[in-house]
Amino acid sequence: MELVDINYKPLDSYSEAKFNRLRDYLAEKDREGDILLVYRGEEIKNIKKRLFKVPGNGTDNELFEKLFLIGDKARHLHLDSNANDRGALTGLNDCSQKTFEYIFRRLQNICQGSMSQKVKEHTSRKFQKYFLDDNNISNFFASANRAFNDKSLLKIRDYYLYLLHAAGSEGVRVETTLVSTSTNKKIAYQFSKLHQNAKNKVVFHYFIPAPFYKLAIAPWVSEHHQSIVVSCCLPTYKPYGLFPHQNEVAVKGALFPHFIIGVELLDKKQFLVNSHALELDEKHFDSITRSGFDIDQSSFAQRILDTAYLAYGQTDLDGNYQQINIQQTV
Repeated sequence: MELVDINYKPLDSYSEAKFNRLRDYLAEKDREGDILLVYRGEEIKNIKKRLFKVPGNGTDNELFEKLFLIGDKARHLHLDSNANDRGALTGLNDCSQKTFEYIFRRLQNICQGSMSQKVKEHTSRKFQKYFLDDNNISNFFASANRAFNDKSLLKIRDYYLYLLHAAGSEGVRVETTLVSTSTNKKIAYQFSKLHQNAKNKVVFHYFIPAPFYKLAIAPWVSEHHQSIVVSCCLPTYKPYGLFPHQNEVAVKGALFPHFIIGVELLDKKQFLVNSHALELDEKHFDSITRSGFDIDQSSFAQRILDTAYLAYGQTDLDGNYQQINIQQTV
């Protein structure tokens, strides 16, 4: 597969060799468990809807230049204009009683809707009985509040959101704070809708530094979230969620540009390299596995005003997130 820059220009031999050494290094770190390589299938038209206020006005060059500065963020930060009116799940850190009640009702919904068969296959009768009983709605929040601290409470919230996120519209969709990825590239190809037409279909190549639970939710990769749920005597589900074959890793908040290795252009059979990876000194290979590419985001607050995002998230890479509403930056 041809390696290209954001102008679709093939890399020179020096840059190509250095980038291939970086990919080999990341692959080895993935095997060692220091990072997790994941993939996300998408259509360029959808990325443009997020990164441009008027999608038709942006060129592909501008699209990828923005993508490698801003990243690709969860639906909650793009489409969820009703977040403040809803009163629940209003932000990346919202662990209010209303949010837990909202999650309870959505879990109840998938237990008895068209997803109910999947729920029966991948959760216990105890799980289903708990969420189908209205009397447990107050107990759900009270039990979660036995968590050791606010971080643990947030982990409980995200543990259940992982299941709802996989359930789609019967669970959470527009309001989701998570971004779907998979460790299986073939699954990413499927979600890009490659089978319909390869034109303008892409696959993100992304990595998550360990410990993975600080930036993503994937109970089958890390038991951290589930162990907190168990400590609060709340019901659990099978680690792989509702669709085990998808090997889903739900990235919290956004695919941050610092961890986007590049974008595979399926119709062109090209791999568009993150421009910041090309600027990387090889002696810093190890540091990026912990904190990602070094990106000058001094223009970020201004540049995001030209996108369709309603908000964006920031993280210290230690599991702490902050949500900034775009209106507040104007």
